[in-house]
Amino acid sequence: MPSYDICYLDEDGRLAFKFAAECRDETRAKILAHAMKQPEHKRIEVWAEAQLVYARPSMGEVRPTA
Repeated sequence: MPSYDICYLDEDGRLAFKFAAECRDETRAKILAHAMKQPEHKRIEVWAEAQLVYARPSMGEVRPTA
């Protein structure tokens, strides 16, 4: 099974938490990333080796906090 690095970033874009997971495919890695997200995490990235395969919100979607 492929291994994915799931990264959570804070509101400043700094790495807040990271873990590796073996998932059947990218879709399952994305689902796991969302399921494990904590409220303080502002951004999710899923990496397959050195390739970014998923990011939410995308850089154009980042909304300022009030």
